[in-house]
Amino acid sequence: MGIAAWVLTLVILLVLAFPFSVAAEEPLSPEALEIANELNCPVCEGQSVRDSNSQLARQMRQVIQQKLDAGESPEQIKAYFVERYGLGILREPPKQGFTWALWWGPVVGLVFGVAVLYAYLSHRAAAAERQAAELDAEELRRVEERLLSEAE
Repeated sequence: MGIAAWVLTLVILLVLAFPFSVAAEEPLSPEALEIANELNCPVCEGQSVRDSNSQLARQMRQVIQQKLDAGESPEQIKAYFVERYGLGILREPPKQGFTWALWWGPVVGLVFGVAVLYAYLSHRAAAAERQAAELDAEELRRVEERLLSEAE
């Protein structure tokens, strides 16, 4: 037997000696996948429970499926996770209470900022017009004095 055959035999024996310990995840219903898509993964920043491959996300998907199989509604399942992890678990928190301010605060701030900017620019333009009118009156007085002094 050549070296290639020994290496191949060794690789096959190693593969058979160490079976893969990857636990297959049970298939999830479309409703479970939809609920998992509405929850943030507590471990992975910016990923839903549906998209995350973390161990916790896999467990959460299984819990969702078990609760659906037990007859719980999607709202009850989301409430369960909110109770455990807080409102941050929801990908789209409800628009009420403090989260209402988070949703509408930037809009109110933008409107307020535009109003302040408009008031400032209007005040500045009015001041520039007054100054121009004063300069025009001053210039007119100087021209009249020159004409009077030249006429004498």
